Amino acid sequence: MGDPEQTRIVIVANGPYRVRGAPLVRLCPVYDEHGDGVEWRRGEAIQSSEEPVDLCRCGASRNQPFCDGSEGSVRFDGTETADREPSASRRRNCSDDSPLQLTDDRTLCAHAAFCQRTPTNAWVMAREAEDPETKELVISMVRRCPSGRLQYLVLPDTSPAEEDLPQEIGVVQDGPLWVRGGIPVEAADGFEYEVRNRATLCRCGQSQNKPFCDGSHWNVGFKDS
Repeated sequence: MGDPEQTRIVIVANGPYRVRGAPLVRLCPVYDEHGDGVEWRRGEAIQSSEEPVDLCRCGASRNQPFCDGSEGSVRFDGTETADREPSASRRRNCSDDSPLQLTDDRTLCAHAAFCQRTPTNAWVMAREAEDPETKELVISMVRRCPSGRLQYLVLPDTSPAEEDLPQEIGVVQDGPLWVRGGIPVEAADGFEYEVRNRATLCRCGQSQNKPFCDGSHWNVGFKDS
């Protein structure tokens, strides 16, 4: 992880995300015929890590993902409502005595659908993780979960396993900002949210869990182009 004093996202009250020290890259989820997420396709780099930049939070900018000042004209209410306690305080264990322990913080869900494998899902599969192929598939599903809703640990380890991600911000096509690699996020009132390896920030302006994504972009048909 980089220097938190150099790499940071600061939320402007009823305004944009002010980003410094983190490169921007386009990331596009790939879905199968059932609508299940199967992989991420990496696109073009948008912005280098050297220049501070303001990213749209209201969803109305005509220059996505950058802020163009539209928050004033649409009277954007960016009030932050997310629980400020650490994620561990909300997590539940979903896999009983399985060697692969799957934990779930539903409040973080961005509805990216990487936890599904029709007709089953990661929760069911984690309880069947004695099978090596099933275990590896669940691990890959969790790692692709952008919001960090799902975590896993493999017994006898007692700490969640996380992939080593670069510090960068993924601009998800028609979706949230995927904050990767443990970038600090500072609230408009100066509070510092728990630093997580995977987090998703709302950019459609409609989340009921601001600043985090709650999947509202699906409901409102948010398009970034």
